[in-house]
Amino acid sequence: MKYEIMKKPNSSFIFHLSSFSSGFTLIEIMLVVVIILIAAGITVPKFKGTFKSTQMTDATRSTVRIARYARSLAILKQETCTLSFESNRLNLVCGTNTTAPEASRKLPEDIQISSFENLADENRDSEGTRRVQFYPVGMNDGFKVTLNDGGDRRSTVVCNPISGKITVVEEGR
Repeated sequence: MKYEIMKKPNSSFIFHLSSFSSGFTLIEIMLVVVIILIAAGITVPKFKGTFKSTQMTDATRSTVRIARYARSLAILKQETCTLSFESNRLNLVCGTNTTAPEASRKLPEDIQISSFENLADENRDSEGTRRVQFYPVGMNDGFKVTLNDGGDRRSTVVCNPISGKITVVEEGR
């Protein structure tokens, strides 16, 4: 940019900008806004899928952790512990203290238990609550639970009745 030195009458020298004034034109601002909108239109749907995936991962990890905790607590306390799989909550109760659970985990809103298998079918009561017993020797009834997000994402958690080893099989995106 060129600066011209001008002299005002009865004053000292001042600098004056001789070319364009500084700033952005309306076209430049509109171009930047259009680029931002295009970028947002591309990334927002991807983040939505990532959020659902994160919910599924969280629900699967909570199920695995509470099952491992149930086995550990049964061995440590030398009492039978019961893990209940309700529609959107996992509750762990040890011994005869049924008033307050040892641990409770709420599944995310969109995640539901779509299927449940237990080796001991008599542990399922009429309300749909599913229960698994963990014994002081480290064994359990064994279970296979499938979590579903209502779309195409599913995660199946399988607990071995003898070893207590938990495996996870994820399906979908």
